[in-house]
Amino acid sequence: MEGPYRDLGAGFARLTGVEGARRGPSRITHVEDALLELLRNARDAGAANIYVASTLRDRRYRTLTVIDDGNGIPESHRDLILEPGVTTRHLNPVTEPGDHSLPTHGAGLSLYQIKSLSLETSVLSTSSPTSIRAIFDTNTIPERTLQSTTRPSNSNLRATLEHFTETTNIHSPRLHTYYGTPARILATLLHYRIIQNQRESAGLREEAFALGLGVSMRSVQRILRGEVVPVEGISAGERSGGAGRRRVGGRVDGAPVLELGVEESERIADILRRAARSGYMEVADLRIESRPGEISLRARVYEPEEEYE
Repeated sequence: MEGPYRDLGAGFARLTGVEGARRGPSRITHVEDALLELLRNARDAGAANIYVASTLRDRRYRTLTVIDDGNGIPESHRDLILEPGVTTRHLNPVTEPGDHSLPTHGAGLSLYQIKSLSLETSVLSTSSPTSIRAIFDTNTIPERTLQSTTRPSNSNLRATLEHFTETTNIHSPRLHTYYGTPARILATLLHYRIIQNQRESAGLREEAFALGLGVSMRSVQRILRGEVVPVEGISAGERSGGAGRRRVGGRVDGAPVLELGVEESERIADILRRAARSGYMEVADLRIESRPGEISLRARVYEPEEEYE
């Protein structure tokens, strides 16, 4: 008679028979469900810090890269972990904090389902840190309709991460999570020394690609110049869209900061000068300030003594 699981070595096992069916992962119908399972997978593997990079291409293809500092995956099990029923929690299933009525789950159990529903799911880095990337066609696996009209994001993905962080930290306040574009996540990994800084752009870009962060050479150069700021960590109780972000002096506290480089600032200044000259005016003392959730432009506009043809 076949046992409830088959030992795969290195602490991994494949659930079989009745146990495999009973411990099957929750059904994934939206991209947010997949993100939640990837977050649980990282947390169940002992992660204290989880970094989520997200991009949307052609308004259709969503890429999620989840990077964590958990226990990692043996290199020999890189592909095995994406097969059905494979887990490290076969002897110690996990229940969701605060809600023991939900089905038990465990590290790895949902990865096969995510792989089956995505265009691509792959383990890009097995440890120090661990990185898993999944790409979805939102025409097939949609994103949930945004409920809030005041949230500055067009996605529920950050809200999913915020809720996950809050419910986890209520019972064990040790988890820190970060959400942003690949460039900002790369800047965050460098800031917290999760990966080592490199002086050469090519080397850093190669390391970013190895983690599933598709950044351009120009973005890498801006990161090295300090023009791309790290992502602020999501703390328990924080919410997007005004409910959890306080307004301080007219600004949204905790909102992202768009840092402009010298080239971008010069382009903005040139546009303002040309617009002013079309009305026979000049712009002087232009100041551009980046603040949480906004960019402030201040300039002195005056009528010059010379007349334009």
